[in-house]
Order: sequence, then C-alpha cells, then structure tokens
Amino acid sequence: MHSRLPVTPSSIVSTCLSRARFVGRVSLAPKFQARSFCNAKKDVTPFTATVGKLGNSSRPSGVKLGILGILAARARREGLNVRAALSFLGKKSGGAILIGEGGAGYKYRAFISYSSSDRLVAEKLQRSLESYRIPKPLRRSGVYRNERVSPIFRDRSDLKASADLGQTIREALANSEYLIVLCSPAAAMSQWVDREISFFKELGRSDNIIAVIVRGVPAVNDPVKEPQGAFPKALVGLRSGDGSLTEPLAADIQEPAADGRGGDGFNLAKLKIIATLLGASLAELTQRQAEVDRRQRRVAQAVAGGMLVLAVVAVIGAWIALEQSMAAERRLQNAVDSAARQIGATVRYRDRYGVPSDVIQELLRSAELDFGKLISDDDTSPMLVFQRARLNLELAELFNLIGDEQSQQKIAPLIAETTAALDQLEQRFPSALEWIGLSSTPDPAAIALLRLKLFDAEGQERAYGGRFNEAIAAVGSRIALAEIWLAKTGDLPWLRELAQGHCRLGAYNYQWGKLAASVASYEKCLETTRSLMERRKHLSDNGDLMAALSALATTLVEMDRRSDALSRQQEAAKTAKALVSAEPQNTEYQRTELVTLTRLGDMVLSVEMDVAGSLRAYKQALFISEKLTKSDSSRLDWQRDRTLLLERLASAHLRLADSRDTTRSLENLRQAEQYVRDALETAKRLLNNNPLSQQSLRDRSVLEERQGQIAFATSKLVGDPGKLEDAARWYAKAIADRRAILKADPGRSFYKLDLAVALIQFGEVAMERREHENAERSLREALLLLDELTKSNEPQPVWSREVAKVHASLANLYQQQGKIPSAQAEIRTAIELVRDLRGRFPEIVQYRQDEEYLMAKQDELTSLQK
Repeated sequence: MHSRLPVTPSSIVSTCLSRARFVGRVSLAPKFQARSFCNAKKDVTPFTATVGKLGNSSRPSGVKLGILGILAARARREGLNVRAALSFLGKKSGGAILIGEGGAGYKYRAFISYSSSDRLVAEKLQRSLESYRIPKPLRRSGVYRNERVSPIFRDRSDLKASADLGQTIREALANSEYLIVLCSPAAAMSQWVDREISFFKELGRSDNIIAVIVRGVPAVNDPVKEPQGAFPKALVGLRSGDGSLTEPLAADIQEPAADGRGGDGFNLAKLKIIATLLGASLAELTQRQAEVDRRQRRVAQAVAGGMLVLAVVAVIGAWIALEQSMAAERRLQNAVDSAARQIGATVRYRDRYGVPSDVIQELLRSAELDFGKLISDDDTSPMLVFQRARLNLELAELFNLIGDEQSQQKIAPLIAETTAALDQLEQRFPSALEWIGLSSTPDPAAIALLRLKLFDAEGQERAYGGRFNEAIAAVGSRIALAEIWLAKTGDLPWLRELAQGHCRLGAYNYQWGKLAASVASYEKCLETTRSLMERRKHLSDNGDLMAALSALATTLVEMDRRSDALSRQQEAAKTAKALVSAEPQNTEYQRTELVTLTRLGDMVLSVEMDVAGSLRAYKQALFISEKLTKSDSSRLDWQRDRTLLLERLASAHLRLADSRDTTRSLENLRQAEQYVRDALETAKRLLNNNPLSQQSLRDRSVLEERQGQIAFATSKLVGDPGKLEDAARWYAKAIADRRAILKADPGRSFYKLDLAVALIQFGEVAMERREHENAERSLREALLLLDELTKSNEPQPVWSREVAKVHASLANLYQQQGKIPSAQAEIRTAIELVRDLRGRFPEIVQYRQDEEYLMAKQDELTSLQK
C-alpha cells in the first residue's frame, strides 16, 4: 500500500514513477513512461541510478556513507524525494524486494492463487518463475537488485502447519507485491480463489493483479451462459474510468492452435508475467534474453572448439585402449563359452554315463569359484555384467538338470542376481563412447534372449517346488517377450522361441493336472512350429515338431482322447523317421525314433486294443535300442530306454496271456517274466549308481508291479499258492517305493495315481488270499487317494476309471463276505462311472468292455440275492 504524503515536487515525481510501473504491469507495456502521465520538472532517475551504482560498488562502507551524505544534501536542495531514491541502496539478495515510495518491503514477489484442479500448472509456473534469471543487461541498470524473480508464494509448497489456515493465507497475501491468478472454469467456481482476489483488492493493490488463463476462454464464468469462462467474478469486479465493469487483459498459458487461434503458450505467457513483475516491457525483456542466449552460444562454441581438439587427442589414446579392452572381452567371452560347455557336458554325462550327483555337485562348486575369479564383482561394465548374468543362468540350468534338493536351493539366488543384472542392462543409457562405436555393449536382442532363458529358469524352479501357477506366469512372460521381438524384427528365431514357450506352457499345465489347458498350449506350439517349417528348412524344427506331437499325444491319452492321441503319435513317428533318414549316423535322432516308436506301441495298445500292432512297434524300437547299447554300453540313458521298452513288451505279453488257451497263456507269461527280469536287473543297477534318483526309483516300482501282475496271473492259471504269495510280495515292494516317491514330492498327481493303482492290485491279491481286512484297508486307501485327485484337480477320465475299479473290487470283497446288498451298491456306483465315461468317449473299446463286465457282475449279484 502507498502512504498518503503531502503533494510536493518530489512526491509528485515519485508518485508518477509508481503510477508508471503499475500501468506497465497491468497492460504489460514498457516500464518508465512517467513523462506521459505528469509534467514534473524534476526527475530522480539520475540520482537513483547513482545511488544504485554506489550500493553495488566494492568501496568501503565508510566511503559509501560519506558520498551518500553529499548526494542526499544536494537532492534536498533540488526538492527530490531522497527516501525513494535511497530505497535502491543495498546488497544483492534473494530476500525482500523494496518498492513503493515509502520504502515499504514485501516478503514475496508474488502470490499464486489457483484451484486445486490446476495444481500441476501452478507448481510448474512457480518453479519456472523462481528459476528465471534476470538478463545481465537489465541487472546492470541498477534498478533490479536481485538476479531472480523470487520468492513466489504458492500455498501448498509454502504453508507451514497452522491452526488458522485463513490467517496464514491473509498474511501471505499482505506480504506479496503481486497476485497471480490462474484462471480456469474451476478457479472461477472456487470460493478460495474468489476470497483471495477480494482480500488482495481490499489491500489497495488492484493494479497488481495478474490474470493468467490456464483453461477456458477469456470471459466471466457463468454456469448457464458461459460455462467455459475462465475469469472469477471478483477478478472482473474492477471498474474502468467511466465506472463500468471491465475484464482484465490476461496472459494465456494455453498452447496456440494450428490455425493461429488459442493461447500464448507457456513460455511466452511466462515472459509476459515476468515483464509485469519487473515493470519492464516484453520487447525489452525478450531482446535482452536473446542477447544473453547469443552470448552463451558463442561461449559454448568456443568451448566446443577447444573440446574438439582435446577429443581428437583423446580418441587416439582411447582407440589403443579400446582395442586392448575388446581383445580382453573376446578372450573372456571365449573362456566363458568354453567353461560353460565343459560343465554342461559334465552334467549330461551324469545321465549318459552315470557320473554320481555328488561328483557333479563338486564340479559345479569349483565352476562357481572359477567363474567368480574370471569375472570380478567390482567390474560393472555392460559386457561383464552381461557375461555374469549368462553364467548365472548356465549354472541354474545345470542345477535344474541335477534335480536334487541341494541343487534346487542354489537356483533362487542365481535367478535374483540375474534379474537385477538384466534390469540394469535394459534401463541404462548408452555412453558417448558406445554411441560412436568406441565401446562394446551387449546387443538388445542378446539381452532379450538371456531374459527368455531367465524365464525358463524361473519356471523350472517354481515347478520343482510345486508352484505351478508361478511357473505358468513365468512362461507367460516368456511368450509375451518373444511376441514383442517377433513383431519388432520379424526374425524367424523369435518365432521358434514363441513356439517353445507354448510347449513349456503345455508341460507345466500337464504336470499341474490341467490337461485341457495343456492340450491347448501344445496345439498352439504345433501351429507355430508348422508355420516356422513353412518358412525355413531346419532339421531342428523337425525335432521340435516331433517332441510337441509326442507330448500332445501323451496328454490326450490322459484325457482318454485316444484316437486323437494315436494320430498325433503316428505323425511323431513319421517325423522321427525322417530325421534319421536325413542323418543316419546321428545317435540322438536314432534315440528319438526309439522313444516315439515305444509311445506309438502304447497308443496302439490303448486305443485299438491291438496287441500284435503294439508288439510290432515295440520290436522296431528294440532293434534300435540293441544297436545303440552295443555301440556304447556305458551310455546309461540308452540302457534306461531299453529298460522301459522291455517293460512295455512285458505288458503286451501280459495282455496276450488273457486267453482261454492255458498253454499259450503260460508261454506269454514266461516271456513277460523274462522281459521284466532283464529290465529289473538294469533298473537296479541304475538306481545303485544314483540312489537319490526319483526317476530310477519309479522305474523299479513299475517293474515290481509287473512282476506282481505276472505272479498273480500265473497263480490263477495253475492254482499255485506260492505264486499268489509272490504277487503279494512284489506289490508290497512297489507300494513301498511309491510311498517314498510321494513323500518326497507330495504335489505330483501322477505319483498319487501310481500309489493308488498299486494299492488296488494289492487289495485284489489280499482278497484272493482271503485276507479281507487287509484287502478292504488297501482298497479304501486307494479310494481316498483318488478322491484327493478328483477334488483338488481337474478330474481326468483315467482317474474315474480307477475309481470304478476300486468300487468293483469292493463289490467282489463284499460278495466273498456274503454282504450282497453292499456289493450291489458298490457295483451300481462302478456302473454309473463307466457309463459316464462311455457317454463322453463312445469310441473307446475298453470302456465298453468294462461296462459289459460290470453288468454281468450285477446280474450275478442279483441272482445270488434271490
């Protein structure tokens, strides 16, 4: 506010200057236009300029005061306002800005009033105003004592805790030279904005209000007539000279439109506000700012010229160092490749040649130490970070191959470290040397491929722990990343990675018991792989196709879609044969054909009940197996393949033993027993080589089950009690092994199914031996396991058939005990289950035969009741 002083020549000049500033502020016009408003004969400008220079000089304070006294005396003689002139004297400071003719001080240069919906704009404007530096040519005039237009008050950033928020705002307004109103439809409706404007007007500073349009149109807001009006009613309450209401001239912060309409844009609006705050003209401010920019560009060009000379010299030196560094990186990468291959080969030798797991563990521990020395943790260069991540994933993959608990515990830390490393590589910005090709950095595609491998490691680790939902999520991320890179590059290797992702998804869903989802994923894998094979000719793609077909066939069998399974497995066998034809000496392709032929025999036996057809497929596979094992008898993986194949041959001969011709049946049983004994000898040797192998233990349990089946069938044919006792002993061994397997991994559904099947067969043997209590206990335990499966997972047809078998066996048990009504109830339950399966899968012969047997049993029980 301005004090009321007597009208003297000096006060007239001071008042004229003040009026000139205010007019310049409101109209955004040039500053000192005092002569157009009054005809004062005395002008204080020379005096104030002299005082300003004196205040900014480096002379001692005593000298300053002496000169100031002389100047003040002279000013009084000439009738000048000494107090107004002396207000320009002082040190440069970012604090109070002294203005007005009475030397009154303001704490803030301006107060920003805004609606909460415009908070972001207010924050940006405050930062921009307070960071603006007044151009040096204007500061040299001596009028502007500060380098910056600050401080600016904004309630959210400057208010401290106060019990009276209204009082705090009033104090801030009273201590602000200007009021900047951010105008928008929201601000026009805000009571707080309206009150702040009204209070500022009551202070007598109506001319110091700066309107800035943020949104809307430059008009008074009216909810009906002009809802987009930006001006609050208090802002347009100022009256012109004739007493009518006027709308203020306002800077428009909105960006200009392409047609020339719209606002000033943020930068121009900011300059208009600053010009008003400084009392300078926009043209002068823009011109001075342009001079500063030109000067800075000249300095920057001079510096850049000097730096260019230095850079040329530095590049020459860097080139020599770079060559040495890149050579070192190449040597490191070769060392990493070689070490990873050797360790990977060692782990594969475990399966091929039976290297014990503890030996593998020791080798991996040594590898970890060697890798730690090879790559220092202190070196964070991109290539070394990349190589460290790659080695972590190599080790994780090898630990997964070992598959024991000790190895699995080491995988999670490797995954976490690799995740952090890849995040760092993906988020970093290339250095200047990398931009110009003077420093090596991992290719983004290589980092993406490593990320795919990381997702694979995560999926395997989660699946081992039974967290299949997390494993599936990891594969989902893998598929999404492959799709992104395929769309970005169109490169066919990314199409293969996409196909492999769908196959992994099918495998995890199968292990989880989600067979429908597994089938859908395998179908997607096949579709993608076939698309890839249409666009290129790689034998590896044929291998992928064969593996996907065989895995899909296995899943379809579990769902009792046996005809579909058979057709898929036949295609897999043809694909495997084509691989062998292309490379006859490739033993891995020969092994692939062996496995697919074995599975084909399974499908023929299961779907078509064609024992002779299955034996043909098994014998073709056996021919390949004999050739492989003779070529290298130390390959334990090939020996295991032969063991599984012998078990299949035994199962086929067991089927042939179900004949009315006793002599022929006994011959088939002897042949089956010979196959099982041969296989069991090899299985025991494999298990002794690696006692912790769950796979070898399960192989032995299957062969023990087959021995029990052979002994049981023989006892029925010849009536030998010794054979019946042998059957019970073999089944007990199988049950013990399967209990141990399930205890080690209780989440696997097929381990529960394995145990339930063995318990059912043991119950039947106990029933034959008239051990009714043991028989019922065994059958009830099997029923509990099957109930767990059907309740906790997606129910599968094979599980329903096993449940029907349990109820049929219980019916036989109750019949032996003379409990005919209980037997009839059990047989009815079994019939309902089998009829449901027949309705869902009418083409399966086995279900028709099951129903015929159960109906005959029901008739038998009915006749006994009569």
